[in-house]
This record gives sequence, C-alpha cells and structure tokens, in this order.
Amino acid sequence: MQTLDPNFITSLAQARDGAIAPVYFLWLVGRDIVTDGVKSIGFWTGDEDLTISVVSPDGLSTVSRSYYGGCNLSVDGIQYVSDLTDNAVSVSLSQITVAAQEAARNTNLRLAHAEIHATTMNGGAFVSAPQLQWVGIVDEGNLNTPAAGGGGEYTLSIRSEIMHQLTATNPAKSSDAHQKRRSAGDRFCEYSSTIEGWDIQWYKS
Repeated sequence: MQTLDPNFITSLAQARDGAIAPVYFLWLVGRDIVTDGVKSIGFWTGDEDLTISVVSPDGLSTVSRSYYGGCNLSVDGIQYVSDLTDNAVSVSLSQITVAAQEAARNTNLRLAHAEIHATTMNGGAFVSAPQLQWVGIVDEGNLNTPAAGGGGEYTLSIRSEIMHQLTATNPAKSSDAHQKRRSAGDRFCEYSSTIEGWDIQWYKS
C-alpha cells in the first residue's frame, strides 16, 4: 500500500471538481541505439528543464533526477482497479522538441522501464515531492509525422508491469528437452514421451 504525502492529498481534496491540473513527471529507462548501454531520460509538464528529487518505486528513498520541460507532456488513462484488468496509460510528447526526438530516434524504448510521478502546484511552488503514480513498461510507441504547419506527437503506451507479468502466458513445455534446458541433470520427464500412450488401470494388480 502506498502512503502519499499529506500535502499532496490535501491539495487534491481541496480542489474544485475539474479544476485541478496535476504536474506529471515521466521517467524512461531504455537502451542507447548506438552503444546499447542503459539510457535514462525524463520529461515533465513544465516549461523549463528541472532537477528534482522523486520518490523511488520501493517507497523507501528519494532519487534526484533531471527532467526536460517544454515538451508538451500529456498523461492520460491512469486507472486503479481491484482486478487484473490491464489498463494501459497513454503518454504523448511534442515530437518537434530536441528531447522528444532523442527519446524517439536515439533511444530503444522497447519494453523500457517507465515511472510516472505527479504532484500539484500552489502559488508557483510544488505542494510536495512528486508522488509515484505508475510503474510500467513501454508497450508501444508511435511517432506521428505531421502535415505542413503541424506539431506532431510522439505517443507511448505504458502498461502496468505487475499486471503484464500476472496475465502473461508461460510458453514452456513439460518435456524432457525443456527440463534439461533448465538443468542438465534433470531426469523427471525422461520417459514422458514413452509412457504418454500407455493406458494403465492402476487399480488392477
């Protein structure tokens, strides 16, 4: 269970219906297209680049990160459900910005780790440190080429990593060959193909 900052909860409770505009922070951990090394990049909904401490996914510490601003970041579709429904979160960036181009063209974001934090502002200041809202993996990315005079968008679909793992199917086969791939000395299924067609009435002597 996540414990949110009391100031953040208060700001949400006191906001008029439909009048609150959360400040979102998106953090992506993919791989560099050229070197294949781990590459992190962050964006937030403000206009200026920002370095700020955010709550880590384990909830036990904070980490300092740099986020690019002025990217027209939009986050939509965060839903909290009590079942195994896998609701993807939609994220969009203006592709004309240098930072968005770096993420779209120079970073491999296939199955990249993604974190979304949020807070609110009061009088030009954050009411709390950004609070973790979503942890997932990038499931799909789409770079829309705009028409003349258009801005274009770079959109990402981010699925819940937990829901993805819980609903994933296991393609493994219960065969001798597969068991030996896991452990060379495993003989549990050594004769499975032989006895597969046996029709034994075990209750008879």
